Amino acid sequence: MSLRLVLGRGASVGRKLVGQLGGLVGHTGILHAPLRDRFGCNRPLHSSLRRSIAPVRAASTSSRSKQLYKCTECGETTLQWSGQCMSCKKWSTLEKVQVAQQQEGGGGGARAAARFEQQEGGVRRDRGGWVADSDAPRKIRDVSNSIHTSKKWRLRLPGANGEEFGRVLGGGIMPGSLILVGGEPGVGKSTLLLQVAEMMACSGKDGETGPVLYVSGEESVEQIGSRAARMGMDSSENVYLYSSTRLNVILDAVLQLNPSALIVDSIQTVYLDDLPSSAGSVVQVRECASALLQVAKKSGIPVFLVGHVTKSGDIAGPRVLEHIVDVVVYMEGGRQQAVRLVRCVKNRYGPTDEVGVFSMEDEGMVAVNNPSAFFLTSKDAPSVCSAVTVIMEGTRPLMMEVQALCSRTQSGTNAPPLRVPSGVKKERLWLILAVLSKHTRIRPFGVDVHVNVTGGLNVSEPSADLAIACAIGSSYYEKPLPSDTAVVGEIGLGGELRPVIQVERRIMEAQKLGFRRIV
Repeated sequence: MSLRLVLGRGASVGRKLVGQLGGLVGHTGILHAPLRDRFGCNRPLHSSLRRSIAPVRAASTSSRSKQLYKCTECGETTLQWSGQCMSCKKWSTLEKVQVAQQQEGGGGGARAAARFEQQEGGVRRDRGGWVADSDAPRKIRDVSNSIHTSKKWRLRLPGANGEEFGRVLGGGIMPGSLILVGGEPGVGKSTLLLQVAEMMACSGKDGETGPVLYVSGEESVEQIGSRAARMGMDSSENVYLYSSTRLNVILDAVLQLNPSALIVDSIQTVYLDDLPSSAGSVVQVRECASALLQVAKKSGIPVFLVGHVTKSGDIAGPRVLEHIVDVVVYMEGGRQQAVRLVRCVKNRYGPTDEVGVFSMEDEGMVAVNNPSAFFLTSKDAPSVCSAVTVIMEGTRPLMMEVQALCSRTQSGTNAPPLRVPSGVKKERLWLILAVLSKHTRIRPFGVDVHVNVTGGLNVSEPSADLAIACAIGSSYYEKPLPSDTAVVGEIGLGGELRPVIQVERRIMEAQKLGFRRIV
């Protein structure tokens, strides 16, 4: 569009407008020097051009207040509206918000923790973080000495169940730690934590008995009490039950009771009033976990969180939840099986991949004293299609039995042979079958192969490769292996056997159960 200039008064005003116009065009990447030369005369701009510049000037003066689009599910902000949030992939969740100024406090979780500190008598910080700032840098020697001289650094749980659960956590519960317990529905997360609450109420903080607060957002107090009565815990005096989903109310209860431990069941059910999204959303889970972490670090009490899992087996909510917490524990085991495995996958205070073995009974979770004998069947007579191996779960050796079944495929069908693994990764089974087909006389392409690990265990360690291959060979040739023989080894692509780690501990575990030969 051509610009028509009109001679008249207002030369200084015209130069100011031309300067603003030149700066605006310069931001777009177009050289504005010719425009200055063209409009540098003492002539005012046309009225239509002034009207087009007016909103630009108004926008520049209102830079303190900007308009954004915020996702109600994950809290992601963007400058433009779209039908789908690019962060959480939810549809129709972007809403227009007006941001006047930056809010202090680091989010809803930090503000909730700051209110908790104010009520406790602390001083509120300007910005909220995951942990409190130290007073001054300290030498690692001084910190180590204070740890060794402190009696409350690790909280030991009494009894066989407490020892088994403490083994998973690295030797005990760390004061001020945030522990996330995940698992499928019905696996026994609430039952285990209710038992942990009773054990911590007996031991308490600083070696003394203290109250433990169990907060549930899924069940009423009466429902939790009926479960406690079934487990024989109805006479406990230091376990307090509370049903609430508002995190601010929960923190008020913590302030009044001053418990030695806090259990929240579950993190997906609690919410903050300051956030507009619903409970269980990404932003609510993140901010609630951040607030509970700050409360744990400030007060020094351990906090347990129950986390739901998705269909893929991951903790529901943002991935940052597993980064916020100190310890992540998964409970494994099917509903049709009595055994429960408590596996640690993250631990800032101890080793990972530690496993605790429990059995689901009427009185709750009961620790299994000898897990290897629990997973093995009677070996009085040799059995076709089975092999025994020793795997390492963290620092604990476990003996287990691998079974295989080879059956001929139906003739006259063009369908490929079946490969059905249970407790073994299908990619690992395909690799072992390919090696057997290449380097042995076994021809697995004409038979259906079914592999099962007894006891409901899931094996991911490559040291069980030889046991899987021996079980397949035993079923293929219908010849049993000796009942006093255990096999351990990793199979390479060239058909060679590779050594495994901690062979001495595996041998000692096999000798305890009467095995005389280990291959």
